[in-house]
Amino acid sequence: MVRHQYSIKRDHLKKLFSILLIFFLPLAIYAQQGLYIAPGTRLQVTGNEVVSIFGNVSNNGAFGSSNVAVINFFGKTWNNGNGSTLPDESADGFSGKGGLFRFSGDNPLYGNLGAQQLFGGYSVVTRTGATFPNFEVNNRLGILLSDLSDVKVRNNLHFTTGHIFLNGWNLVVGDRHPGTITGYSEQTFVVTGTNIAGGFLYREQVNAAAGKVVFPVGTSPSAYAPAAVEFGGAADDFKVRAFDSVYQFAISGPANRLDFTNKTWNIAREQNLAGEAKITLQHMDAEEGPDYADYRSSSYLSRYINNAWDYLETPENFPLPGNLTTTNTLRNATMHYRVFAGINSNEYFAKSSVVYGPYAPAVFIDFNAWRVSANFAQLEWYVSRELNNDRFEIERRFDRDTGFTKVGELPSQAPDGNSNIRLDYRYTDANNYEGWTYYRIRAVAKNGRESYSRVKAVPPFLTVDVWPNPNRGQFNVRVRGEQTDMIMQVVNMAGQVMNQYAIRGEANIRVEGLAKGSYLLVFYDRHSSRLMYTRKVIVIDRG
Repeated sequence: MVRHQYSIKRDHLKKLFSILLIFFLPLAIYAQQGLYIAPGTRLQVTGNEVVSIFGNVSNNGAFGSSNVAVINFFGKTWNNGNGSTLPDESADGFSGKGGLFRFSGDNPLYGNLGAQQLFGGYSVVTRTGATFPNFEVNNRLGILLSDLSDVKVRNNLHFTTGHIFLNGWNLVVGDRHPGTITGYSEQTFVVTGTNIAGGFLYREQVNAAAGKVVFPVGTSPSAYAPAAVEFGGAADDFKVRAFDSVYQFAISGPANRLDFTNKTWNIAREQNLAGEAKITLQHMDAEEGPDYADYRSSSYLSRYINNAWDYLETPENFPLPGNLTTTNTLRNATMHYRVFAGINSNEYFAKSSVVYGPYAPAVFIDFNAWRVSANFAQLEWYVSRELNNDRFEIERRFDRDTGFTKVGELPSQAPDGNSNIRLDYRYTDANNYEGWTYYRIRAVAKNGRESYSRVKAVPPFLTVDVWPNPNRGQFNVRVRGEQTDMIMQVVNMAGQVMNQYAIRGEANIRVEGLAKGSYLLVFYDRHSSRLMYTRKVIVIDRG
């Protein structure tokens, strides 16, 4: 039976209204604390009736409505119990338009009751339970989904003011079609929560005919982050949620707060069938990391795939002002889109700038280093491109050391650290070490990313005197400044080794018997075979 525990009042202060009870049970129509519909009982709001409920609702039966009926709910909690339904005017109770269930926060009888709580009585797992025909959010403090229950709206979800807080549960819009969501903006939308795990906003049976299907979600009331899906494959159910931070491994690892916006979008689908998908994501500009903000014009939508966020050196399109809203285009929001040949059953997306990823702050063309004296080494390097580069650090290692040490630095010559033309750099290092020295150049970006040149080995300073030169086939060689074992080869212009001499430390060598021609004296480190020095000798005639 229907207990007399409800408050129902028609708008415009009319004293009577039409409520059709399918079983013609007696109803007392006067203000009380709540409405209880017993199992097996149906309450139907017909015609263009506008009904207001000021207390709580416990629906364990059927609360029906016609296609122009409006039910204003001002109470604190609404509970759809097991086996409850919310049928429309159609024969089957679900294929028609149905009435509008409007949740409003300012109770005319009891004042503002704060956020309203909704136990929807639906399950996305079993796809069973109560479903609202149409639903309107009109509570500036929001509607909170109660634990252990999802909510489904068959036709239209409309936002006037306030948010729906999923609270870890799910909201489904559409019934064998995507349904419609209207009135959403950066001020009113579905709040999925800031954590990695949480509830989703579902849209049923998305396909090409549905066009752009918008998921107006955000992580908190001040962090609107909607998504849109345009899917060209067979109709499929899609779900979307957003959460704060972009983690190295999508849902784990360190968070990148520099090169990304502060949002990750989790987009999933049921069937995982083939089909092109255009994904559009929008964020509030206040959510941008500092390096992302500097390079917003070169930002893009990034997909987590193969255990990493993918990288686009050349973004496919430019960012746009945010228009995933039913109000005016948002100038403080930015929108990106990207087309994928297909998306999997569970995907993660984020937004990055070109300063993220496997980019090199500097692309090295070449790097050379050599001794100019016993006390100095000269270093030169050339780069073809710099991206967000801050400086070049000169690193050095002596052959007795186990690691490189920074010995100097040069600032980037590129304007603001960015250049697509060749730039040359030179550095003189004070170095009187008597053994081998190894150099490399480390490019350091403004965000700390780095890239390295190749390692260049520089031999100890070697003084080689040759006299006479030119000569008539006999000459002297004096070697100074090296204390390790060397090999000196006399090589003709055809590359043939004419003579070879072992040298230990400083030495004096007499070379004889060479025919007319040009030769190279080539000095190698005996143990590593590394080239140390070359000197040209000319024989003009045999003496």
